[in-house]
Formats: sequence, structure tokens, C-alpha cells
Amino acid sequence: MIGIILAAGKGTRLAPYTDAVAKEMLPVGEIPIIEYNLRYLERAGISKAFIVLGERKDQILHYIRDGKRFNLKVAYLFQDAREGVGTAKAISVAENWTNDSFIVLYGDTFFHPGDFIKELIDYHLKKKAVATIGLYEVANPERFGIVKLENEKIVNIIEKPSKAEAKGYLVNEKYLANSGPLVFDSIIFDYIRKTRPAQNGEYQITDTIKLMIEDNLPVYGFKIPQDVFWRDIGTPESRLEADAYVLKHKNIL
Repeated sequence: MIGIILAAGKGTRLAPYTDAVAKEMLPVGEIPIIEYNLRYLERAGISKAFIVLGERKDQILHYIRDGKRFNLKVAYLFQDAREGVGTAKAISVAENWTNDSFIVLYGDTFFHPGDFIKELIDYHLKKKAVATIGLYEVANPERFGIVKLENEKIVNIIEKPSKAEAKGYLVNEKYLANSGPLVFDSIIFDYIRKTRPAQNGEYQITDTIKLMIEDNLPVYGFKIPQDVFWRDIGTPESRLEADAYVLKHKNIL
């Protein structure tokens, strides 16, 4: 199994920082966010990873290089925004480089600890799933893709809903958010080709997953243990929360 790290987004919510630094290179503690993900992949038994880059992301290439110092073989793929933007389009650029199951991480998310990634991969294989989505409990649904589970299978998913829209997804005062990582079989590319752009013009992987659910394919949700600290580093506030966590715990890698 190979790893794919998505790092093509512009990070506009973190401007002006991201006018100078790729958001995946912003430090959490003393280490860029993307490095945590690379190290977790290696510990999960992954030996090869692709990083999907967009424009003005050469800092990542210069920092990671061939991945040797992370005990990984790292190569790079480019997402051409002229072909469409969004997570589904970012994943699609890896089609010609994968022929089996693969795991996708968002390059701007921070987890600790990351041992659950190996458990997620094993769960996907055991369930013979075509897609397995890492889920994390959140109190506010507006920034995330929120799912509904039945017998561990995902039966519906909605992207960045209001609380009114997400009312039916509330369980024990929490929502299950698509936090990644995500494991897919190669059939995902067939469904990405069927995916239409959302209202904001982006091709969302949540819409792709919804198409698979509608065809009754085995799409599972893997609940990330609640002792794992997770933040989507999409706002200055969440980056500072992750930074405070690392500074408190120290030497976490």
C-alpha cells in the first residue's frame, strides 16, 4: 500500500502567513505539519508516498526531497487547477501511479499519536471495504464533512452543513467528521470521474464517497480513538491549539 498526502490547497484562511509559507510547512511545535504525517505513514508500514502539490508549493519539495531521512521513498505529483480543484481532483492525479489500495492523508491536519493509522489500514482490509474514512468526534459541523453511521458503514455524508442541516447526524451531542486518513481501493477513480463540482466549484471527495454509498458499495467509518488529539490546521486558532498541545507534551515524535 502506498501513501498519498494532499498538499495542493492554497490555505487562504491562514493568510497572510500562507502568502509566504505553504500551510503544510507551518510548524506545530518545531516541526512542519506535513512531517508528522510522513513519519506516521512510515510507522504504519508504508514505504512509498506521493505528495500532491499545487502552485507555489516548492518549499515542500525542497524540505522533504526524496524522503530518505524519513525512511520513505517520496515522489511528487502536480494538481493542475485548470483541470479542476478540490480533494477529489487532487486524489485523481494519483490514478496512474496506483494499482491497489492506498491511504490518503490531508497535509494540513495534525494528529497525535498516530498509531491508529496502522489499525485503520488493517480494518479496511479486514472489512474488504472499497473506502474507509477516519472519523473524529467534533462539536461543530460547519467546517467538516459529517457522516451518519449504521453498523459501522457510512450511509450518508454531508459537506460543511449548518447545525440545522446536520441535526439528524448528531449522536451523543457530537458529530462524526471526516478527519482523514482515508483508505481507498482503485475503484475510487471511477467514481471521481462521475463526481460533479459543488456549488463552490470544487470537486469534493465527500461527493465521490456519496456516489459510492448510493451504489451500495462497502464504505466504512473508522472511529479514531478519542485519546488522539486532532486539529484541522485551517485557521489560526486551530494551529495555535495544536502548537500548545505539542509544547505541553514535548518530544512527541
